[in-house]
Amino acid sequence: MGLPMNRFVLMIAAGLLATVGTQASASRSCTTPDNVNALASEIARGVNASRAANGQSQVSFNRKLGQAAMAHACDMASNDFFGHRGTDGSNSSARVRAAGYNHCLVGENLAWGYPRSEQIISGWMNSAGHRNIMLHPRIQEFGIGITMGPKGPNWVLVVAKSC
Repeated sequence: MGLPMNRFVLMIAAGLLATVGTQASASRSCTTPDNVNALASEIARGVNASRAANGQSQVSFNRKLGQAAMAHACDMASNDFFGHRGTDGSNSSARVRAAGYNHCLVGENLAWGYPRSEQIISGWMNSAGHRNIMLHPRIQEFGIGITMGPKGPNWVLVVAKSC
């Protein structure tokens, strides 16, 4: 968890680009904002800043969690819905397992329509349930999915601890 911030941001960007390519082939209506990598990096910084401000350790990006987050963000965008249950009946735990991540703990925060990442972090921190997920003391890794939906951006944050 001691990666320099610029290397950390590059890892997020590479993970999102690889994931977007995979999801785009699966669903033609799954598109990301032009600045998706910058937005994902801002969310990552916001999550870790919030954790640090509340005495929790930083979490690191995990590509498999990013794939699970993008899969759900694409499902919501492609099928015009907002919720934790996917169109295939999956929940965050099933999506994380499907991405190949063996978890002991998983949580998921969603948001839609907000154009700026700082609005998302603020909203999640001001909601007890979302805040508890972001600040959970046992989580160690995260993934982010951001797609363009009919009502604006879909934001998915998946946090987890591997077994």
